[in-house]
Amino acid sequence: MLGISPANNLDIFYDEYLFRDLEFEELLTSFRGVLMHPGEAIARVILIGPPGSGKSFLLDSFQEQIKISHIINCKSNIQLNCVTIDCQNLDSSKTVVYEIIRKIDPFFKASLDECQTAELQYILADILNDREEALIIIFDNIDTLVTKEPEEVNSLIYGFQRFSEGKNSDEPNLFSQILVAHNIDFLQELDDSVFRRVVTDVIPFTPYNAEQTFQLLSVFVKKNIRKKITEETIWFIAMISHGNMRLAIELLERANLISQKNHHILILPEDVRQANTKITEFKLTKQMIKDLPVGEKLLTLSIARRFQSNSKAFINFIDLPSLFFSICEEYNMLKIARYFSEILNNLERIALISIHNVQKEVIITLADISAADLVIYLEKEYKQKRRDNPYFI
Repeated sequence: MLGISPANNLDIFYDEYLFRDLEFEELLTSFRGVLMHPGEAIARVILIGPPGSGKSFLLDSFQEQIKISHIINCKSNIQLNCVTIDCQNLDSSKTVVYEIIRKIDPFFKASLDECQTAELQYILADILNDREEALIIIFDNIDTLVTKEPEEVNSLIYGFQRFSEGKNSDEPNLFSQILVAHNIDFLQELDDSVFRRVVTDVIPFTPYNAEQTFQLLSVFVKKNIRKKITEETIWFIAMISHGNMRLAIELLERANLISQKNHHILILPEDVRQANTKITEFKLTKQMIKDLPVGEKLLTLSIARRFQSNSKAFINFIDLPSLFFSICEEYNMLKIARYFSEILNNLERIALISIHNVQKEVIITLADISAADLVIYLEKEYKQKRRDNPYFI
């Protein structure tokens, strides 16, 4: 195995981490001692941030770089290893340790009913000592495990810390930890004493803004999506995903499948709207739309018709009054046209549409419902009312 000298073994970590360079540098700073001298130092870091804010992307890169770098302590010959455990998929601290062992030694077998968490931790330590390895453990979604069994998580974290306390000088420091959660609230359920002896750094992640999401999606499209997609549609996904890259990629991939199913030449905003309806918690129901006042229904119908009839994701605000006037004229309801501003505000308030300021322009979009579904539903309702009452609008 390749030994990397302390003078240059951090250089390989610096790469293009789009919009997360500062967070990556902070992570490297916290783990500098561990990366320079595996087995001689330990570190613990907490990463917090909402879903899709880049935590997993950064940690995947961190783990991959450790794997390909073969970082070895030239004095002790101890090599650095790193594993990720998704606590969301596990039901106890015991199964967490068991999964860590299995990642180190896939042939390990044990009956969990006959083992305790501490016993498994000692087994893991013995395996690492035999392999001459120090280990960084990434506990992804640690907050979900804390919710299930806070006391056991206390024991879990302290159990790994214990191997660096009260040991002989010739024994290596085996375990460093990275705890990943949506917010810092999970610490309230843990014992303060667990965090007293090891310095714990906290690295916050904020959601990507729309421009950053657009750039990241554009890179993803070039690498992974064969079907054509316009920049406007990528912007549309970036805006409605609200900085959640995980959601943005899922929207894109689902829209791609819908586009293929419908034999579209390219991925359309309507494909994205249909995908979003299936992914997100849909707040608007048919009954809510049915209960809308006539003016709100007519403005919704005019917007939906425009989105249904072309491949645009946005309507410029200056075009909307004329569309509304036309549909009011179509349904003999011109007296409602004077209330355009009030009706528009009502639609934004109930989140049926969203209004954005982009490059000194005001644009309007429809994200949480299919335009085609809206047109079909509203036009069917009006046709039925006209049959029932010939004098209705």
